[in-house]
Amino acid sequence: MIKEANFIVFSDDWGRHPFSCMHIMKQFLPRNRMLWVNTVGMRLPKFTLYDLWRSVEKLRSWFGHSTSKVGIPNNLTVISPVTLPFSNVKQVRLFNKWSIIRAVKKEIERLKFKRPILLTTLPIAVDYIGAFKEIVDVYYCVDEFSKWPGVLKDLVERMERDLIQKSDLIVVTSEELQKTKKKDSVPTYLLPHGVEIEHFRKSQTLEPAPFIKNLKKPVIGYFGLFDERTDSELIDFMAKNRPEWTFAFIGPKKVETKVLENYKNVFFSPPVPYIELPKHLAGIDVFIIPYKLNELTKYINPLKLKECLAVGKPVVSTPLPEVLKLKQAVRIAWTKEEFLNQISEALSQPLDQSAVDKVLEGEDWSFKAEQVSQFIEEAINKKNSSGKNMVEIV
Repeated sequence: MIKEANFIVFSDDWGRHPFSCMHIMKQFLPRNRMLWVNTVGMRLPKFTLYDLWRSVEKLRSWFGHSTSKVGIPNNLTVISPVTLPFSNVKQVRLFNKWSIIRAVKKEIERLKFKRPILLTTLPIAVDYIGAFKEIVDVYYCVDEFSKWPGVLKDLVERMERDLIQKSDLIVVTSEELQKTKKKDSVPTYLLPHGVEIEHFRKSQTLEPAPFIKNLKKPVIGYFGLFDERTDSELIDFMAKNRPEWTFAFIGPKKVETKVLENYKNVFFSPPVPYIELPKHLAGIDVFIIPYKLNELTKYINPLKLKECLAVGKPVVSTPLPEVLKLKQAVRIAWTKEEFLNQISEALSQPLDQSAVDKVLEGEDWSFKAEQVSQFIEEAINKKNSSGKNMVEIV
């Protein structure tokens, strides 16, 4: 793996929730230094409790009071430059560009970074490409951002096109993204999400957390963000037709759930720290991934899919493209009725552990990081006309 390199990363806020970029880049930290830049999101803010809380989090981070409970590892520096909400107003974009470049350059000078590697998961980082004398620019694309509700579609598409053209390396998390994120002069690598296998296997030996332990069996569970992708109508149908089952949801909510909360067999828990997640999953009998099938979800690779499998319990999902690739280990439901039937069978039949083990083989985040390291090495070698690497590879 690459060592003694300097990374600049533009992605979701460090530690706010577990996500693929954070999982991968943590693997580089023991032998490299990293500057992580928390920036503004691309979705236009609304007057909701979720967005209000995110605004509070941002304000606190600007003044050095992060709400994250996740510690900062050695070799990592996290900064939160002052930025205005994402907008197509030219002056706003210019201010954000000035503020972020100024803050990053200040940290680069303090840290004595030389010839950094820049990696971004966000199209908005196109405004910063080339500003830090980086040796290689990497676009790690984890979603089709232009399809998200509340974003400025044309602006996001334009920024992403420019970012792809400026990037030396493109890595995507799904085959659907691989079809659309292309640049003639560089390959677009497919890198499906990984999983911290041992972390989730802990749930097999832990006492369930009180929230789960006190629920009536069987418990049908989901963890993660409850948002526009989640099929609330499917959940409503299942809760209504299986009152003897308990449906438990763990994580933040971005959409209205009052209708579901009226059911006596539906329960919501606020998000829990990643380190405590295994004991909250320990008492779940069947996991579900109840995503809608539409233009928003066809590009995603659900991070929680392999996490559920690592827990060692059955998983039932709607037929998302990336889920279908693992159908030997996941139960697929094409209709609401079939979803109920698949859960019933999962409750009564033993899990095919051998199929699960085969799917998870080589899927730990450490393996994913090694692949990213190889991709970066190739990109550096291609840019370096003398053939001498600018960072040491071991």
